[in-house]
Amino acid sequence: MRKSRRRFMAEGQKSFQYVAVDAGGRRTKGMVAAWDDHAAFERLKRDGLSPITIRLADPGKDAASRETLGEKDLAALLGDLAALLRAGADMRTAFTILAARSTPSTRTIARAISDDVAGGEAIELAFSKRIPARFNFVGALIGAGDASSDISAGFERASDLLRARIKLREHFISIVSYPLFVLASTIIALSIIIFFVVPSLAPLVDGPQTKAPPILAVMIGVSTFATANFWTLALLLVAGCAAIWGVMRLGLLRGPLEALLLDGPVRRTVQGIVYGGFSVALGSMLAGGAPVGDSLRLAVRTVGMTRARARLEPVIAAVRQGQSLSAALDGVPGFPASVRRLATVGEASGSVGATIVRAGKFEEDEALQRLESAGRLLGPALIVILGGAIGLLMAGLLSGITQLGDTALQ
Repeated sequence: MRKSRRRFMAEGQKSFQYVAVDAGGRRTKGMVAAWDDHAAFERLKRDGLSPITIRLADPGKDAASRETLGEKDLAALLGDLAALLRAGADMRTAFTILAARSTPSTRTIARAISDDVAGGEAIELAFSKRIPARFNFVGALIGAGDASSDISAGFERASDLLRARIKLREHFISIVSYPLFVLASTIIALSIIIFFVVPSLAPLVDGPQTKAPPILAVMIGVSTFATANFWTLALLLVAGCAAIWGVMRLGLLRGPLEALLLDGPVRRTVQGIVYGGFSVALGSMLAGGAPVGDSLRLAVRTVGMTRARARLEPVIAAVRQGQSLSAALDGVPGFPASVRRLATVGEASGSVGATIVRAGKFEEDEALQRLESAGRLLGPALIVILGGAIGLLMAGLLSGITQLGDTALQ
């Protein structure tokens, strides 16, 4: 089935640990497979490295098992592999070029994958074994491309899917960063007024012959209490944050929080992002030629919310029992109706994968537009609240200063 795959290394080679200097003068270290230390030296030289030390690796110690690839590094690795293979390079040449030009962690992973493939392991299994479990859909896309004799397309689809996820996350961060900055500025400004400005004026306007105005009196009371119990309040704040962190680590808040997000006031936006991302992953694997059952199983694993995964898992069993994908998705609570409708159209036209991808991207874009609109409103709203709070505080301070001046004149 995979006779066309070239094996570019022989079995029985040894693993050597090395320290070398790359073409840019940076020191790097990793593992290399070769017959002996001389062959390892020659291979490193071919990869553009200048070896400093080479020694036989201890059995059971695999540098690749300790290396991890982030989303961006993995997307870049897959995209580079797709480009090199489309340019006519064979697998050996592609991995050799990447091993010479990549970051140390990517270089180690690439060489480990190449060694596994050289030993006869399927390329999709070699990738799945060397990357984090949350990226298991990458192996499915690679396997689908390999089965269709267009493995570069599998690498490209996996890279595109990862880049889409990265872009979605960065867009979300850019939307919420401004309101969070304004909120933090509001808290800092109010804290400065309460802990520094009000205490300096309190002795002047709250004496035996003067009485502070109501607003300023409330401010002075709050400031006095906060200043006198500063360390107690700080300790309670730290303990509260630690308790919340511990509860979150134990997963006790996960269920109620996910229920609030998926079924609460912001359910349309959250469902669009969660189920839209699931639809994009599922459609990409189906378009790549992966079986429906495997595609569903891996697409469900890409969903981060436990509650959403529990709602999607029955779809796998329903499809295996012969139910159509669109009918199975119809039983998922809160699943976007547009994706279900387009899945029905795709099943009728024979292009369900591409259709579901388009529907999923549409849902993600709609959800992000709602978030962006909310962010544009929330930022100015927080600024108005900040201005109103500071204006109210300053009015109280100025009234106290005015009263102090009138008393002095009298």
